[in-house]
Amino acid sequence: MPDPPGEGAPSLYPVRVPDPEVLVVRGWEVLRLTSEGLVVDLVPALGGTVISLRRRRDELELLWQTPWGLRHRGSVDLPGSAEAAMYDSSPGGWHSVFPNGGDSATAHGAEWGFDGEARLTWLDWRLEGTKLVLSGRLVRSPFEIVRTVVLRDDQLTITDTVTNVGAEHVDVMWGQQIALGGALIGPDTVVHAGSTTVRSDPRLASSASYDDLMPWPRAYGQRGLVNLRGVGREDTPESRLAYLSDFTEAVIRVRRPSQDLTVELSWDELLWPHVWYALETGASKGFPWFGTGRYLAFAPGTSWPAHGLHDARRISSTLLRIHPKGTRSASLAVRVTGA
Repeated sequence: MPDPPGEGAPSLYPVRVPDPEVLVVRGWEVLRLTSEGLVVDLVPALGGTVISLRRRRDELELLWQTPWGLRHRGSVDLPGSAEAAMYDSSPGGWHSVFPNGGDSATAHGAEWGFDGEARLTWLDWRLEGTKLVLSGRLVRSPFEIVRTVVLRDDQLTITDTVTNVGAEHVDVMWGQQIALGGALIGPDTVVHAGSTTVRSDPRLASSASYDDLMPWPRAYGQRGLVNLRGVGREDTPESRLAYLSDFTEAVIRVRRPSQDLTVELSWDELLWPHVWYALETGASKGFPWFGTGRYLAFAPGTSWPAHGLHDARRISSTLLRIHPKGTRSASLAVRVTGA
């Protein structure tokens, strides 16, 4: 397996990852990892979802967390759609998208759920030298998943490895989604991306189709053309959804000078050539945010649009086929620095 992006050359003196602090939060086991620069909380029983990423020197939260956060374990969910069920179970943060992405889809005789099953899968964990390794088996598709977490100084790298343990090939959507929020989102926030191609999602853009190609940072929004570099004014709420492709460099940087803050994302573009860009700044009324949503989310992955397997097959032909015993591995690294 290649080294995750940004880890650099191996040290002559490998540093063992500190034992995680094991917390119990609302009945869930939460692992807390701490480096010189960052504090990370993740939940093994929710697919290793990272629910908090904080700058250590001032406890500045960098991830969007849902208004209800990590719900009490065993909370009763109301009946409803797959999308509603996804929001019921979502604490926000950074999670796997596998083997489906976005809208629920039925495949191989089972419903795969909104954003797939991996984000809800119970993962056992262990320490392996400099790495925290989480592993588990999906139920509705024939995959084992291993999530490897490396925290060094100001960078967190998560590598997902998926293996088809079934006897037939399976087409999947695969990636990771990180929802940035907190002090990172404000009127002076600026996004820099190495993408050269942008496709707007017609569901959230007026007079747009999937065939419309725009150069970064232009896209169609709800009220015409928008500049994806900025997040807009607080008095002009927006919802955006677009797909970035054809990267000259697989890097996205989000800067907020007033907080002396830059968050840099880098990933394995060969396996994850597309990135979903989603912005919410209070335009979505009713469930689930009731006008309070405020996040900037990115999802590097294999496929687009963010509307389930069948749309990805029909619209873009970007599904990934994994054959029996086939294994794929890809990483997303997040580095936090000053502005």
